Amino acid sequence: MTFLLDIINGFHKFLWYLDISPKYLNRAYTILSLFPTLYILRIVYGLWVNQNYIQFSLYLLVFVILFYFVVLNFIYYFFDKNVKGDITQLFAKYLPEDAFNIENDSQISQNLMPNTSEVAVDFVDHYELQLEENIQSLISEEKIPTNNLTNSDGFLLMKNTLHPYYYLKKIEDDQYELQIGTSYRDLEKIGIIHQTEALDPVGLFIVGGDFVKNGIRYHERYRLKLLVKDNPSQDVNTKKTKERSRSKQ
Repeated sequence: MTFLLDIINGFHKFLWYLDISPKYLNRAYTILSLFPTLYILRIVYGLWVNQNYIQFSLYLLVFVILFYFVVLNFIYYFFDKNVKGDITQLFAKYLPEDAFNIENDSQISQNLMPNTSEVAVDFVDHYELQLEENIQSLISEEKIPTNNLTNSDGFLLMKNTLHPYYYLKKIEDDQYELQIGTSYRDLEKIGIIHQTEALDPVGLFIVGGDFVKNGIRYHERYRLKLLVKDNPSQDVNTKKTKERSRSKQ
């Protein structure tokens, strides 16, 4: 088992040096993960034959969990689909956004941009893969700045990185279409914003991506954060309400 892990670790370093696109890199890891999973199945079979039922139950549980994630990754990275029983969606929903970040390097500092707020975007299906390919193209064409992670920990993308090519297209009185691209000539729809009031965008920020921690390179799915200026009329109304409440006290 140790020999198998050494092979996987060596394969990981080899792929890292090649600087392969995250899409194909994740596909390679998905296929590679089959080997330790099938090896554990062999152990499970041997424990069953030897009637060691306690260890058999433990290893069987490990095999089921690993096989579950192998299937999820295979469907996601090879067929661009999410499964309803994908437990990782619950992690993304309920865990704080900086749970897997390193010292909040990929987070957008709200203090740097006062009087702004994030707008909720209803993204299209499988937008994660569309976003992965988009950002990878921007990185390869050097259209967004990156950090050198050769001898240091941190995220590949610099903090507060703006997406250079995006557009908010008003399609109805209460709907905007968010488009991104590698230039303003190839913009594609990535989500819908339901907003009745006019939007004054500050910027579309990129969060996540490749990062190195303790010398090991990981990949966190990219996300987008659209920040807009707060409505001045709302700020005035809020101040008036606070002043009235203070005068009553």
